[in-house]
Amino acid sequence: MRVRSATLTICGKDLRQELRTRESFTSTFFFSLLVQIVFSFSFDFQKLGLGFEDVGAGILWITLTFSAILSLQNSFLIERERNCLAGLALCPCDPSAVFLGKFLANSLFVLAVQVLILPLSSLFFGYDLLRVLPGLCLVVTVNAVGFSALGTLFAAISVRTRRSELLLPLLLLPAATPVVIWGVKATRLCLSGRPLDSYGYLVALSACFGVIFTVAGVLLFDFVMEE
Repeated sequence: MRVRSATLTICGKDLRQELRTRESFTSTFFFSLLVQIVFSFSFDFQKLGLGFEDVGAGILWITLTFSAILSLQNSFLIERERNCLAGLALCPCDPSAVFLGKFLANSLFVLAVQVLILPLSSLFFGYDLLRVLPGLCLVVTVNAVGFSALGTLFAAISVRTRRSELLLPLLLLPAATPVVIWGVKATRLCLSGRPLDSYGYLVALSACFGVIFTVAGVLLFDFVMEE
């Protein structure tokens, strides 16, 4: 019960802080919007003889992956800039609650941006979002949560370094490659109109990835904060 209360407290703190400043959300959203605009002008699907389902998964996941990294970079930076990392480590609760609160807030940040980006991608690239919406939402949500679990752990590891903004992508991208690959493959099948049965195993693998790194974060976060 105490862990749940502390988790919600940490998550609520980050959400209120973001609502006041809107720094992370604004920068992440406009970065994602810029990427979508650049790709929309770069590809002429009719001349290439391709449909959005052929290359759309790659475009979406380039946008989602790098926007998520940009959002995750700010996860612990405010505590570092205000010299509050020691206070966070000394918080009178189980360290796992700090990780879970940060993880929950990061997942909500990432998903909030993606909720806006998916309709914009439909507008820019002209595909029928409503037709594939249920499957696409499932794929994006499961993979975003798994990515956020790993990203929260690595953000805590890298925040004490001088170049944490550079170190986090270097640590996160290689480790998150499986979940990105599964996300791209599942999204491509979803955009092609394939049933859930054809890519359900990819969603299950991504879910297992998220569970593994959530558990790893809970078990290791105490040692990460001590370092």
